[in-house]
Amino acid sequence: MLKSGGHVDLIGAYMPKMREADDDVARRAGRIFVDTRNGYKGSGDVAEPLSRGLITREQIVADLFDLWQGKHSSRASDGEITMFKNVGGGHLDLFTARHLLTGRAPLFGNNLAQKNGSRRSNWWQM
Repeated sequence: MLKSGGHVDLIGAYMPKMREADDDVARRAGRIFVDTRNGYKGSGDVAEPLSRGLITREQIVADLFDLWQGKHSSRASDGEITMFKNVGGGHLDLFTARHLLTGRAPLFGNNLAQKNGSRRSNWWQM
């Protein structure tokens, strides 16, 4: 039951014929977000609804790079249904590593972002 204002994360299906959500989810999503614009065409959750005209490319408003840089907001209204499709990639590992090593992860605190008592600004220099 997808309610007004709901959000759906789709992270498992990564092949053109694999689906995690039915057409109704894609049709009802006002905004669709993807991890990378390079991979979503190979995912059934996006490719099939696109090919049948249930959604448009314009509904795919941002990828993780856009969201990270603050180029797009996540929701247009409180009642809008949003969908995120993750097809996977090495960039997600980099986002996670950066998040952890810059001390943005409360579970680990800032200790991971420190070396020899000083904080480094570039996570890849750790």
